[in-house]
Amino acid sequence: MKKTLKIAIGIFCGFSILAGVFYASKENPRVYLSDRINVAYVNEEIDHKNFDNVINLLNKADFNIDDKVKKALGYVRGLYMVSDSSFISDRKACVGIIDFGYIYPLIVLKVETYFDKINDFYVLKDEYRKKYLNGEKIYLKIEKGNFIIGKKEKDIERILKNEKYFNPNLLNILDKEKGNNLGMLILNLGKNPLGGFDEFVLTGDVNKKEQVILTANIGGKNDIIKSFNGISQDGLSGERVIERNKLYLRSTRDAELRSFLFFLNYFSKNSFIEGISSNIYINNPKESEHISNLPKENAVSVDIGEKQFVSGDIDIKVKNKIIGTAELKGLAEENRLKISTILNEETALNLLKAFK
Repeated sequence: MKKTLKIAIGIFCGFSILAGVFYASKENPRVYLSDRINVAYVNEEIDHKNFDNVINLLNKADFNIDDKVKKALGYVRGLYMVSDSSFISDRKACVGIIDFGYIYPLIVLKVETYFDKINDFYVLKDEYRKKYLNGEKIYLKIEKGNFIIGKKEKDIERILKNEKYFNPNLLNILDKEKGNNLGMLILNLGKNPLGGFDEFVLTGDVNKKEQVILTANIGGKNDIIKSFNGISQDGLSGERVIERNKLYLRSTRDAELRSFLFFLNYFSKNSFIEGISSNIYINNPKESEHISNLPKENAVSVDIGEKQFVSGDIDIKVKNKIIGTAELKGLAEENRLKISTILNEETALNLLKAFK
């Protein structure tokens, strides 16, 4: 009995030491989001998120996502796609980082089922490259508990050589937006603000109603953002009727806002921007003869919040065919704008099917 107990204790201690070695060397993948990273897609705590809404919507659009995918998501702690390429560069290099959390030692044991080991890297086996990637090579390196994937070895090495530390600005964004099941796309403007904008984060979420909500969070200390401060006192919030395919903005500095829209028109020479800009109303009164005379199909009833600076109900077109509508809502906070585009289930399905 004593001998059996000693063996059991020995095995337990052996496993404890082995686990300690593995987990002590495990690095938080957030350290790869340094100032050198210009663009990053991040989806954390995947293993604790409910993807039923996403999978149901995809299956209704005939994507045929089976239970294996859902099961596989339960093993992934976090997914990161990072790029240190310049915004204006034609050649974009991107590296993926997969965090399997505490089960990563078990995943390591399975790697050589799918990859061949070549020096310090693993290369996806020919049979899987031909089946899924038209023969394109994919490289994998396991570094301090993280699985780093790229199309070129040098791209992976460059990301690994970048200075590693916890970027406080990005950490704040990650913690604030981590609940979205479609994750977030981050443009790292903290070190080099663009025109006074120092934050741009696009998040995505599919809710219980299977609505798709895409939200752009824009931060900075410039005149455009300041032009939406103090709108809660303008008397333009509450229930009202607006015209379909028009954007309604509220601003305390409408002259500066109009100058900005003129700037977009003048320098972009882009028909989309010009079309949008020419369909914007700024500080439009609740009651007007134009609104009163609108046909029913062009009139939309809305309830505008006190800090809501933009409202709109816009037709979505694909190949000049209307496939649904998008509701636009924008909230103004101090030095930050939050602009949401809400697609109902029918519109989201039509959009998925159009681009399938």
